[in-house]
Amino acid sequence: MVTESIFNHMNGMRSDLSKMGAEGFVNPSFVTKIEKLDSELTRMKRYWVEQKEVSVGSIFVFYSAMHNSKLILSKMSERFKEAHRTGDNPSVACDSLLIMPIISEVYQKTLQAAEEKQKLNLFRVNEMLRLVSALRTTAKLVRMLPTLNEEVKKTDKNQLKETAKELDKKFVASNLLNTI
Repeated sequence: MVTESIFNHMNGMRSDLSKMGAEGFVNPSFVTKIEKLDSELTRMKRYWVEQKEVSVGSIFVFYSAMHNSKLILSKMSERFKEAHRTGDNPSVACDSLLIMPIISEVYQKTLQAAEEKQKLNLFRVNEMLRLVSALRTTAKLVRMLPTLNEEVKKTDKNQLKETAKELDKKFVASNLLNTI
């Protein structure tokens, strides 16, 4: 998905959430919009695994930012799917409205970091750590932070192993370069 298109998509999601909150009715088809955003976050998460021009520590921070955003979107999706049955209508829309601006900012800063690559400013890494902390704190307050068991269950063990191997290779290579 083109960057401009993804930002338009997120703005459209926020508009839809405002409308649902005002009307007091949750549209279950909103889940497809969440899934579309989730696909883009998956693509960006993969980008960071494959990145070779940035330090391992920075890669891990931006990879984790995408991972956390995806976990929270997954919980949001679950709540939308269950809203009519659980009486979570329209509070799930109002709660999501608090989350979406942070996810949007996390994505924007991750995209900027991807563009900077070797010129990546350490400030951006620290800023991302603060943003992810704010995202997780807000998600917990509005019941969109998965429990630890849910997080572990949603983690693809094979993908985690492959990612760990890739990061380990980069870490070893980075250490070898630093000893020269």
